[in-house]
Amino acid sequence: MISEEWDRFGNWHRLFDRLCRLRGYSENAQLASALCRELSRSSERDFQAAEKNLRNWRRGRRIPLRRNAAILARLLDVEADPALKRRWDRTYRALQDGEAGDALGSPSPKAPVADRIAPPQRTLLLWAALPAGLLAVTGLQGLAASGDASMDTATLPTVAYNARAFLSVGTEKLIHGVAEGCDGPPSDWADMAAYLSESATGAFSDGGLATKMMNGCGKEMVVRAVKFIAIRPGVEELEVLGAYFKIEVTPSSIDPGRGP
Repeated sequence: MISEEWDRFGNWHRLFDRLCRLRGYSENAQLASALCRELSRSSERDFQAAEKNLRNWRRGRRIPLRRNAAILARLLDVEADPALKRRWDRTYRALQDGEAGDALGSPSPKAPVADRIAPPQRTLLLWAALPAGLLAVTGLQGLAASGDASMDTATLPTVAYNARAFLSVGTEKLIHGVAEGCDGPPSDWADMAAYLSESATGAFSDGGLATKMMNGCGKEMVVRAVKFIAIRPGVEELEVLGAYFKIEVTPSSIDPGRGP
């Protein structure tokens, strides 16, 4: 094992990049493939998203979700070295707390963006919405959407957060939405897809553009919606891009043997 003075790494992304190089992942392609296997992702789009995320993580532009950080630690054999494990955990916690610094302990010039629910000062907004009863939408025609005041938001569907989603097999529903900052555009589906949980009762897909109340920004915004498609009966609890959901899928009311 190569000996390293791990305490000299004050930033998680610098430690992560160094580990990638030490473990033979100078390029991101091989590690992206391993990450996709661990996440049970197999499409070309998943691979491209993983490569993009790895570039951002290694450059300190974004922070991986806790689940992804745990997978990376396993792939990079972090547990084998107790000193490395302590430094890995400490620098990652510092990122989550917004306290990342350089090797000398001074504040970073630009805090990285977190791939999780973030406070208002962070760039990526994965805000859980207010209860559905507080999300009445009015006057959408005048909404300046993601910096494009000309967008006709009156034609867009609305995402109203509800922690409990009820569907029957074969139906679908918009359950969540994400935007890049209070004045930024809707997020790209490719960036979101890599962070979606596996579902036992259905599947997630791109819900297109929609409107949603973004509490951290105090306004309605145009977001990239997450659509849930019910496939099989069951009940499950999921965290979807930082928002909690209990999803209940019931059998279809149409008997396949009889028809509609």
